[in-house]
This record gives sequence, structure tokens and C-alpha cells, in this order.
Amino acid sequence: MQEAAEQAAKESGEEMSEEDKAQLAEVQEGLSEMGGSVSALGNIALFAGIQGVLGLIGCIMAFIALGKGNKATIGGVLLLVAVIISLWAGEFPSIGISNILHLLAGIFAFVAAPTVAAEVEA
Repeated sequence: MQEAAEQAAKESGEEMSEEDKAQLAEVQEGLSEMGGSVSALGNIALFAGIQGVLGLIGCIMAFIALGKGNKATIGGVLLLVAVIISLWAGEFPSIGISNILHLLAGIFAFVAAPTVAAEVEA
């Protein structure tokens, strides 16, 4: 960025003053700080998306397994992995409503009694 500014100053026939160089350094510092926060925000969005997809798949698999009268261990594991991934994100709010709901759904998937559901249908 500094090279481009110096080249533009040479083409216009003017020299860069010390004040211009100081302002350019401030702009570069601000851009580098902003790049770090944008990267952190991208990581949060990625982990939140992964949590949502794993939570949805885990809920569907648990619902199907329990509806057939089987244990919902795979769905429960996927739900708990979704909670772990969201906690792993770092900047992501680790005590959020999505974590609590996925954790409750994972616990319920392991605790649910599939044989009782199968006996009710019979």
C-alpha cells in the first residue's frame, strides 16, 4: 500500500510528506487490526454453521431411530458433537440458547426409552 502511494506521488510530481507517511502507517495498522477481527468473525460463522447442521442431522436421526423403536445413540452423539464444536469456537458465546437446546436434545436422545414407544404402537 505504501509503495502504491509513493508511486502515485511520483507520478503526480509531488513528494510524500512525513505527515502523509504517518497517516498511511495509521491506515495500514487499522486495516491489519480489522483483518484479524474479520477472520475471527469468519471462524465464528463457520463453527455456528457446523453446529447447526450437525444439530439438525442429529435431531432427525434421533427422531427416526426412536420412531422405529431403536436407541438413538448416533443422533445423540451428533448432538453432543454439535455442542462441543460450538464450545470449541472460542469467541462464540459458549452459553447460548443453541448450546443449551442441543445439549438437552442430546441428553434426551440417550435417556429416551425406545421400547416403551414400540409397545405403545402394538
